[in-house]
Amino acid sequence: MSHSSHGVDPIFAPAEGTLARQMADRMRSVPPVLAAVAVWIVGFVVVAGIMVGLGSLLTHVLASTGGTRFDAAVSRWFVTVRTPTWNTVTSIGSDLGSTAVVIGTAVIAAIVLAIGKHWRQIVFLALSLTLEFTVFLVSTLLVDRSRPEVPRLDVTPPTSSYPSGHTAAAIVLYVGLAIVIWSLVRSTVVRTIAWIIAIALPIFVGVSRLYRGMHHLTDVLASVLLGCGVLLFALLATRIAVAVREEREGAVDLKSRPATLKAA
Repeated sequence: MSHSSHGVDPIFAPAEGTLARQMADRMRSVPPVLAAVAVWIVGFVVVAGIMVGLGSLLTHVLASTGGTRFDAAVSRWFVTVRTPTWNTVTSIGSDLGSTAVVIGTAVIAAIVLAIGKHWRQIVFLALSLTLEFTVFLVSTLLVDRSRPEVPRLDVTPPTSSYPSGHTAAAIVLYVGLAIVIWSLVRSTVVRTIAWIIAIALPIFVGVSRLYRGMHHLTDVLASVLLGCGVLLFALLATRIAVAVREEREGAVDLKSRPATLKAA
């Protein structure tokens, strides 16, 4: 969890009085890595519980009462506006949230960050992506929802339609990278461009998955909740780990000082 001492935005260094600092005070006896893992586990339980609960509501309650008819109508509408050009465009949009692109982009980002010794940012991205994948996997295994009954433009994976893994992964990756850029770059122009891209790409991915008949509208909307929840817990876990380490290092420095300095 070592880090460079320069160019680090307070977003990864919690100030006194914040939730992360208060929790770190209670976890100061725990190694920073274990503190981050503990928050990751809590995040998994909370976000997965919400996702599975919403999925069960969709499949067992709303579906039987006609509450998902709007989903079907949206899927059918996208079929009516398909064109060869949009088929190509949405294929690109879908790929931007694919496993290969997400992992490849994350690895490249991690290498660049490692060269700059920005370990906090690497930890944040790792916590975010692993939490998103784990919650997605559990949700899709426990919520058995069929994909839209329309012609699909992609090969249908064996996973459930709920939630949209492409959309959730895109949110976590691209918004996560925007947060990382925000923490390292002071330029307002660069920050603004990063956030525009971070918002636009997940929307592009989500709409593309709808257009191609791979998910219901509510699958994509649930993935927005999944992605946002994951990012919040990953950010909290990183901030707590940083605060715990700072407090442990401060305690060590205090113990190592000469008795005369302590008294002063």
